[in-house]
Amino acid sequence: MAQVLKEEIRENILKAALQEFYDNGYQAAAMRQIAKKANIPTGLIYSYYKNKESLFRAILQPVLYDWEHVLSAEDDTHHDYTIYGLSKAETECLINLFHHRQEFIILMDKSDGTSYANEKERFIQDIETHLKKHRKDESSDPIFIHIIANNFVDGLMQIMYHYKGKEWAIMMLHKLSKMYLSGIGL
Repeated sequence: MAQVLKEEIRENILKAALQEFYDNGYQAAAMRQIAKKANIPTGLIYSYYKNKESLFRAILQPVLYDWEHVLSAEDDTHHDYTIYGLSKAETECLINLFHHRQEFIILMDKSDGTSYANEKERFIQDIETHLKKHRKDESSDPIFIHIIANNFVDGLMQIMYHYKGKEWAIMMLHKLSKMYLSGIGL
C-alpha cells in the first residue's frame, strides 16, 4: 500500500532542515540530524525528498530570484516603503528576504558543495551590471563598481545576521542604499 504523504510531516522536515542547514551549512548537514529534529525516521525524509540536494533546494525556494530580471524591472515609485535608489521590485524582493533571512544566509554563505555555491558572487555581478548601466559618470574604474557591489551585499548580509525587526531592517537598508548609491553618483 502506498504511503500517504502528510503536509505536517513535510513542514516538520522543512523546519528541521532549515535549522540544520543554517547551523551547519550544506556540506556538514546530516539527513539523520534533520530526521532527529523532525522526530521521524531518516528513511521517511526520502519519501518526501529524493536526496539532500532536493531538500536543500526546497529550503531555498523562497529566496531564489533571477536578480538580473529584478534589477532591470521597470520602476514603479508607488510602494509602501521608500528605500533610497531602489525600485518597487527590488524593494519587494529585499523585504521578502527579511522574512526568509535564514534561507538567504544559507544561500549566500552556507551553500558550498551545491550548485548554489557561487550565488553570492553571481548576485554581486548582477548588481555590478545594474550599477554600470545606471551610472551618470561613464569613466569609473570597473574595480570601483565591483567594490561597491561587493560591499553592498556584505552590508545586506550584516542586516540579515543582526536583524532586529522589519522596520529596523528597512531603515538600515535605506541608509545603506543612500550611502552607496549617492556616493557613486546614481
